[in-house]
Amino acid sequence: MSDAAAGRKFQVINPPNLLKSKVGSGGFALGAVDKAAKVIDSLRGEFEEIAKVEVVKLVSAANALVAQPNDLAKRDEVYKIAHELRGQGGSYGYPLVTRFGDQLCRYLDAAAGLDARSLVIVKATADAIAVVINSKVAGDGGDTGRALVAMLDKVLAQVKGE
Repeated sequence: MSDAAAGRKFQVINPPNLLKSKVGSGGFALGAVDKAAKVIDSLRGEFEEIAKVEVVKLVSAANALVAQPNDLAKRDEVYKIAHELRGQGGSYGYPLVTRFGDQLCRYLDAAAGLDARSLVIVKATADAIAVVINSKVAGDGGDTGRALVAMLDKVLAQVKGE
């Protein structure tokens, strides 16, 4: 301790824990995690049915965008559907939907305009999401999942000129 600090008096102030007074001191109930997982599992079938409808809309919107690539409303529709599926896929056991939806949303965000090559990516990604949902390719998808990832990676590389 330095000479200057030795002669000083100080006081440690411990502020009250207001959060603890609001939530209590019971800790975290591990059973709550199991209960939440069971609820999510019970909703998986409902997600699959909703996702099938959304995939039809996504593929239709992607086809409409291919027909009219300069139509911003059509582009927004593809984005919104892909974004919604992306947000829910992983929660219900479909991480490939999340991955492909994320790729599609990022691509649409980054692309200033959509030329014929760009539309190949949009269409291929929408079709890949449709395969995952319609074939119930859950988890990493095994061989089917790896094939879909490789196909999309190949399409992206071709469009980028790699």
